[in-house]
Amino acid sequence: MTDPASSGAAGAAAFKAVGGASAVAAGGASLAAEAWFRAAEQAVLTHGGMGYAQEYHVERLFREVMLPRIAPLSRELVLSYLAERVLGHPKSY
Repeated sequence: MTDPASSGAAGAAAFKAVGGASAVAAGGASLAAEAWFRAAEQAVLTHGGMGYAQEYHVERLFREVMLPRIAPLSRELVLSYLAERVLGHPKSY
């Protein structure tokens, strides 16, 4: 059995190694936005031509899914931030 104190220290070290809270939050937000987009896209494709009909509310979800992908940060800016802060790559913008 592992000592809880040592596992907590290891977790804190791993958290700092990936760039801290901002890197984890940026990665999580990007991942969630991408998952939401794929789910909405699949819903529209499943409904076929009726995916754009307002009666099924799928079109509203598909419209709303674009907001977290472009605001407050676009996916490209998040990936650039992660590449710079976590992976140590030079600025690409």
